[in-house]
Amino acid sequence: MSSDYSTVKEVILQMLASPTWKNQYNSFVDEYCIYFDDDEEQSIQQNNLFKQFQTEMAAIYDSFFSSLGLDNSDELQIQVTIYLQNCLKIIKEILNSDGDEEVDIQQLLALGDFQVFKAEMSFQNKRREMAAYQQLVDDEEDEEEVEQQEEEEQDPKEEEDSKAEQIQKMQILKIKLEYEQLQEELQLQQAMQISLDTPNQKKLEQISQLLGEVFARLQILQIEEMLQQNQQMAQNNDRKSKLIAQLNNLPLLDLAKEREIFTQFKLDFAKI
Repeated sequence: MSSDYSTVKEVILQMLASPTWKNQYNSFVDEYCIYFDDDEEQSIQQNNLFKQFQTEMAAIYDSFFSSLGLDNSDELQIQVTIYLQNCLKIIKEILNSDGDEEVDIQQLLALGDFQVFKAEMSFQNKRREMAAYQQLVDDEEDEEEVEQQEEEEQDPKEEEDSKAEQIQKMQILKIKLEYEQLQEELQLQQAMQISLDTPNQKKLEQISQLLGEVFARLQILQIEEMLQQNQQMAQNNDRKSKLIAQLNNLPLLDLAKEREIFTQFKLDFAKI
């Protein structure tokens, strides 16, 4: 087997696309990304999880090469091992390629860079919060169907106003979560660029500027009482409970205008 750059790159891409790698990676993220929830007190645990992540993925790496009939003394595996430890050159070339390969570059960078690992886990945690939000919406719809089937003594107008207020709160919560997810995605892209030996300074500046704008919008959606409450909820691993606890502390705002602002942010991000 040739050990030139193309072969090394091919083997790496094959490994990342393998079910074994994907399953282990997704399993780790599913179990531990909840601990990357903007809580600085968990920094020691996050560092320990980083070491655990490296150990577990290294085991998959060894298993993958064994399945190819290669051992630790094989020249190609030595080259790929060096790559995994010092992978900036190939990653940079993949990032600058013609885009015909679907590669989760952050998975590669996360192996050797704690900041990328942390940003990736935080981003994945926000994605799962969005899934929890959708489950919350589904639960609300199920409860509403049950209530409609039961006899209600509540005044119809009062009941209608209550439902309208709840719907508005849920919509405000959704856009807040979308802002948070965009913020985490921007921070992930920022960490990936910084980890490169020659980061794209123009892209970094664009990311930094957009991050500042997103952060400003999030400040509007969070009040001090809510920030303190979020810290108290940090130990609670039930995402749905966290979301429900936020509902009463959300400020009223012009949803149409906020949605327009958020959409523009997404368009700006796509141009970076």
